[in-house]
Amino acid sequence: MTDITANVIVSMSSQLFTMARSFKAVANGKIYIGKIDTDPVNPENQIQVYVENEDGSHVPVSQPIVINAAGYPVYNGQIAKFVTEQGHSMAVYDAYGSQQFEPPRVSWRVFYL
Repeated sequence: MTDITANVIVSMSSQLFTMARSFKAVANGKIYIGKIDTDPVNPENQIQVYVENEDGSHVPVSQPIVINAAGYPVYNGQIAKFVTEQGHSMAVYDAYGSQQFEPPRVSWRVFYL
């Protein structure tokens, strides 16, 4: 795989996704990631998301990103750190398909110490 500069985090491994109107986990929900200021649910707007492994390697993942029953984003059933190479839009949906959040611009940077 080609080298990438993954410097924008989608979520930290301890990031709990909660409902918009209550402090309950978005159990069994979905996360979509797309170009800034676009609808990330539309496949044409989606950008590549990667899982960052403990050794710093990156694995491309498909969308949507699954949220487990506890409210954490997972890859193959394991809580994971998801990153992109650029700022992005994000949409979070609950298990019933109701949108909980859709920030149009996410540009958190990942800094390595």
